[in-house]
Amino acid sequence: MMLKTSHFTVIAFSWLVSLASVSLADAGLESEKLVSLTIVPAEATVSGNGLSRQFVLIGTYADGFNRDLTLRGDWTLSDPDAGDFLTGGRLTARSTGNVTLTARFAGRTATSAVRVKVSEEKRPFSFRRDIGAILTKRGCNTTDCHGTVKGKGGLKLSANALDAKEDFGWIVEGGTFQVLTAESKGPRIPRVDKKNPEQSLILTKPTDDDHGGGKRFDVGSADYLAILQWIRRGAPYGEETEGSAAVVKVDVFPPEIVLEMSGQHQLLVTAHLSDGSTEDLSGQVMYVPTDPLVIEVSDTGVVKPLKPGETSILIRAAGFAVSTRVGVVQEAVANYPEVRSRNFIDRFVFAKLRKFNVVPSELSSDAEFLRRICLDLAGTLPPPERVREFLSSIDPDKRNQLIESLLQSPEYVDYWGFLFSDLMRATFVTSNDAAMTKAYEDWVVNSIAANKPYDQMAREKIAATGFSAPARNLQYVGEPLAPEQIMAEQIRIFWGKRLDCAQCHNHPFEIWTQNQFWGLTAYYGGLEELRGSKVFFDRLDRDWGKPVAHPRTHAKVSPTFIDGTPLSVDERLSPRARLAEQIIASPDFAEAAVNRVWGYLFGRAIVAPVDDFRATNPPTHPELLDALAKDFRARGYDLKQLIRTIVQSRTYQLSGEPNDTNRDDKINYSRALPRPMEAAVLLDAISSATGVEEHFKYHAMAGGADRVPPPGTRAMHMNPDLCPSQFMDVYGRSMRKQAPLGPPEPTLAQALHMWAGQTYTVKIAEKGGRLDKLLAKGSSDAEIIDEFYLAALTRPPTNEEQSQLLGLLSGHPERHQQTLQGFVWALLCSGEFATNH
Repeated sequence: MMLKTSHFTVIAFSWLVSLASVSLADAGLESEKLVSLTIVPAEATVSGNGLSRQFVLIGTYADGFNRDLTLRGDWTLSDPDAGDFLTGGRLTARSTGNVTLTARFAGRTATSAVRVKVSEEKRPFSFRRDIGAILTKRGCNTTDCHGTVKGKGGLKLSANALDAKEDFGWIVEGGTFQVLTAESKGPRIPRVDKKNPEQSLILTKPTDDDHGGGKRFDVGSADYLAILQWIRRGAPYGEETEGSAAVVKVDVFPPEIVLEMSGQHQLLVTAHLSDGSTEDLSGQVMYVPTDPLVIEVSDTGVVKPLKPGETSILIRAAGFAVSTRVGVVQEAVANYPEVRSRNFIDRFVFAKLRKFNVVPSELSSDAEFLRRICLDLAGTLPPPERVREFLSSIDPDKRNQLIESLLQSPEYVDYWGFLFSDLMRATFVTSNDAAMTKAYEDWVVNSIAANKPYDQMAREKIAATGFSAPARNLQYVGEPLAPEQIMAEQIRIFWGKRLDCAQCHNHPFEIWTQNQFWGLTAYYGGLEELRGSKVFFDRLDRDWGKPVAHPRTHAKVSPTFIDGTPLSVDERLSPRARLAEQIIASPDFAEAAVNRVWGYLFGRAIVAPVDDFRATNPPTHPELLDALAKDFRARGYDLKQLIRTIVQSRTYQLSGEPNDTNRDDKINYSRALPRPMEAAVLLDAISSATGVEEHFKYHAMAGGADRVPPPGTRAMHMNPDLCPSQFMDVYGRSMRKQAPLGPPEPTLAQALHMWAGQTYTVKIAEKGGRLDKLLAKGSSDAEIIDEFYLAALTRPPTNEEQSQLLGLLSGHPERHQQTLQGFVWALLCSGEFATNH
């Protein structure tokens, strides 16, 4: 049956079974299924006069789920005078003392040790914590309001109060943000009026129904009064002494939620301070669901489902952003089948599917597997004789044997060398020299051939020195690249992060600052080229070479890692070597690598897009990503072993045939999804299926007519800058001007090329091709049909397909050959041929 592609909708989510939290409000939870009760947090401090803390009651059930029972539990305090406990799980402090908070449900009991500290002494004022938190919670500093690059309405605020000092200046003193200077231009309009606090713009604007950003809070509300009192006190910034406790981390519990349509769930957002204490922020942050059609979230963090699906919640706190994922499940599947795992990948993937009542597809047929694995490991289709041999084999280990055979093949080196040459941009326009382009491309391909550890590849590329091959990528059209361009590309490749937006301003969608961008860029400040020699080196002096200047402050920037660690004086003798070690040592390095390889093999990465790791774009399977990264590190950053582990999993080997539960799944790997072939792979596949090689030519700058690629040259061997190809251009081949952006989208030009392009039309009928040879030796129509099905689709035709095609051919004896050519053309134009599935 021909493969049919369709559009998919998201249906499922969950993480590791032991961390899952399911909220059910109906009475269908029989007490005998309840295994234990837990109060979160198990220990807590509630301090300050009138301050409160949120608690959640979690029930662990025999089916492996943890469910929110906060609203159903019976709560008591050992000392009722210590505080007031509300039905929703919030305890407000009244008097000092150590108390026990107890919750009972279905015959089970859970406790939490609570220390209540009531004091009239007020917490020292902090602009970021007390004012920045209000601006963050109310959405005043989001990217669709005053958090845009230059702000709105004359007021600029940093996203999430990330730069509290600048926010303070813009609010109290006025002024506007300038990309290229720290100096404000134009009139300064303060947002506070110390003489008439109630007339301050920071109060009148957000309480006005006609405010451009909408009404944010009411006159007389707690947030209004907090800002008003701050202005009445003279609008101070507050003390930031060395010994004061600062927020160092914000986290959310649970890390994921699974809901039924009748349920709801309370989130706990906790700030961890530098003195070891914690604070409850659950009612002081902004909750933003990425898909508001699936869930809604209250200001206090109560999540309610709207329809089945999966989404995430971005939680914005002053100076921080975290996220949690939420899934709304379908109705339970009766008699859910047992699905056997092949390795740890399957345990994570199938546990998630089980929670969402999604049944994975059956194991792929041998024909499906053979085509998929040959395309994924070798970038080529197997010949018909190899298909017959594999399909007829009864060896139970034949799949593993095929995997090993392909991993050791020269075609594996060709294909994965091609993928990594795309990633690392082996292109003529870097050095503007064909020989140097070949040297850099050979470094990539030879690294794959030798199975060079990926961390070593990273070291050689990041710290490329002298006339080495990877140093060719430090140029563009023969001229040295700017330090900021080199740094941003290295981070995108090896960390999967897009820091580019932080070059001119703080990143609008992530907690990355302009200072962090230029601190990393400064590692390349001493990089120089001996003019005319193409030899690159770092200046060997302790005073540093060419200083990198901050574009706004124009101050000299010292090399500083993204965590704020400056480069020591001794390390400045080899700054890029030190940067390489810091990049590799970060967990981001291994996670980005395994995520990229996973994306190559499934068509969708665990974090997608593959180079867009950020808090607002969480992974679909975080524990799987972590497990893959740990395994990758433990095995010495072995790319081939990583690929082997993935393709040996049952998850990879699932069929593409959907069932009733996974028909709409496109992100949870419950079945194989069709993915378009790369342009070069598709061209090679057409050549393989028709039996007619492609005749490539070089550009004049690479030898032109005087140099012809040898027979048998694959499309993936041809560097895009040096080989003109209308077909590959139409099908969206990467020109390697930037890191790959993902599979190309279908275009009208592709449809026209199928209809009239020589690749599809001429190859089919060419003398010496597969069809010509079959006709010359007198093959029957049935034999021709079978041969082309095996060559193009890696499977024999079904009885129905065979019958219909034979009937079609017999109905036009006067133009038999033309009808056969039409059959081959239709086969090559089918979705089943053009996709890997």
